[in-house]
Amino acid sequence: MKIAIDCRYMGKSGIGRVCQGILENLNYDGREYYLVGDPAKLEGYRCARIIPDMHSPFSAKGLFNFPKQVNNLCDCIIIPNFIIPFGIKIPVYSVMHDLIFLDLPKITTKGFIDRNIKKYLLKRAAKKSVKIACVSRFTMDRCIHYYPRYADKFYVNYNGLSEDVLKFDASGIVKTDDIVYVGNVKPHKGLRTLVEAYKMLPKGSCRLKIIGEREGFITGMDAGELDADGVIFTGRLTDDNLLREIASAKFLVQPSQYEGFGLPPLEALCLGTKPIISDIPVFKEIYSDFDVAFFRCGDAKDLCRALTQTNPCLNGCDGEMLSRYSYKNFCDNLLSNLG
Repeated sequence: MKIAIDCRYMGKSGIGRVCQGILENLNYDGREYYLVGDPAKLEGYRCARIIPDMHSPFSAKGLFNFPKQVNNLCDCIIIPNFIIPFGIKIPVYSVMHDLIFLDLPKITTKGFIDRNIKKYLLKRAAKKSVKIACVSRFTMDRCIHYYPRYADKFYVNYNGLSEDVLKFDASGIVKTDDIVYVGNVKPHKGLRTLVEAYKMLPKGSCRLKIIGEREGFITGMDAGELDADGVIFTGRLTDDNLLREIASAKFLVQPSQYEGFGLPPLEALCLGTKPIISDIPVFKEIYSDFDVAFFRCGDAKDLCRALTQTNPCLNGCDGEMLSRYSYKNFCDNLLSNLG
């Protein structure tokens, strides 16, 4: 079987990590793969054939100018998102991360036109895909809620840990009192709650490191809400430096109001740092069996309580966690659902 994979997400946060996890765990001896994307970012996968495409998958050109040769070269294509480019005539197998554009449209879309474009593309993915891997049961349930007609297409396929996380040696890293936040700039990530909770802590007791640029993180907030002694914006970090920041922190805080999976707490557990996370349904699904601390979503006082009362000592990285959330399993499930 000849399989195409849309790899234009490589290098991007979130879906890019999922795409990387897929490529790291494919059996390149068993099938022939055609990787569509930036050749420079795919240089490490020379055992596959590369189809150059420099367009962003989120752009109009990326949607309408996808390389048409995949239709002649390949038997099917894996799309690691819901954006299925036009012109694809072979069977499509997609990955659904969340339904946030439908569940929280007012804070995740830019008005009527943008909202309806995303709504159309999501429904098109449900209709056109042969099978759809959902990264959590929460996401699958939301898919079935919106698209009951296509319920038999959806199945749960949990995200995993990438090789750079699994192989990272955190043994020599000295722990600090820092709190770290890893996430994008969108309002549903709960950054406001985290900053409010941090301001309630004794002054000078720790630093809050926000992995990203200050200019981006004020999206949905007033700039003054981020003004506090000890709040540090790291700017964009290399993967290695990002893992070092997580491994050296006292806590990783994930204060999200909505997620489809939520990967940073899983990475923190693997790197020896205890996560403090909001009690949203998907976090309860993914993390209830592991050594994390929950706080009431959106409640800065309860997050402050968790920051001051939680024991930072971690009970090791559970083998069950590594086997349950594995990109090898993700790939095996993905490939077993190909027609």
